[in-house]
This record gives sequence, structure tokens and C-alpha cells, in this order.
Amino acid sequence: MNRRWSMVILASCACAALSALAGLWLPPLVMLLALVTLSPLARPKRLWFVGDVESEHRIVARRRQEALRALKDLDEDRMAGKLTRDEVDRLRPGMLQAAKELTAQLDVLTEKQAAARRKIESELR
Repeated sequence: MNRRWSMVILASCACAALSALAGLWLPPLVMLLALVTLSPLARPKRLWFVGDVESEHRIVARRRQEALRALKDLDEDRMAGKLTRDEVDRLRPGMLQAAKELTAQLDVLTEKQAAARRKIESELR
């Protein structure tokens, strides 16, 4: 039995012993209530992320979407006459390269995520 559970049982017994003065039916009831109340203290701690924590996968996916949207906006600006053909030809290769790099990063992260999921599923079986 781990140390946490032994402390919970000891505290429950102490509560029951204190209530022994009240009568015969009260100590078991107090013991049960104390066990139920204190049992969450014996569970292992879990790490919870609260707030606006964003995963690396989500960040890269969002940046990729932004890069693809910028490419689409570039084409729309050219068609609307806001940019000349030379400006588009100068800007497009850099934007394409950024989108390609982000897509490659996203593919790597997606594969890592899939591998982790497969590992967890195999361990659960």
C-alpha cells in the first residue's frame, strides 16, 4: 500500500476514534465518510494544462494557413491591379518557400503525433 493511502486510512481512523464517544453507529459512518472525502488526496497527481497553451502542431498549422492565405491574397491583389507582375514575381518565391517549409514541418509533427498515438494504443491493448 502506498504512503498516501496509509495516510488517508490513518486520518479516517482518527476521525472514527474521535466520534466513538457519540455512539456505536456513528464511528463506522464517520470512517466511511472520511474515506470517501479524503480518497482524492491519495490519487496520483496529474499535470493539467489550463489556459491558452498552444501545441507546436497547432502553431505550425496556423502559420501554414497564414502563409497559404498570403499566397492567395497575393494572387487576388495582382488580379485587382494592386500589384504589378514584377512585384508578384519578386514576392511569390519567398512566400512559396515559407509555405513549403511549414508544410514539411507540419508533416513531421503529424507523423510524430500518429506514432505516439499508435504507441499508446498498442500499450492499451
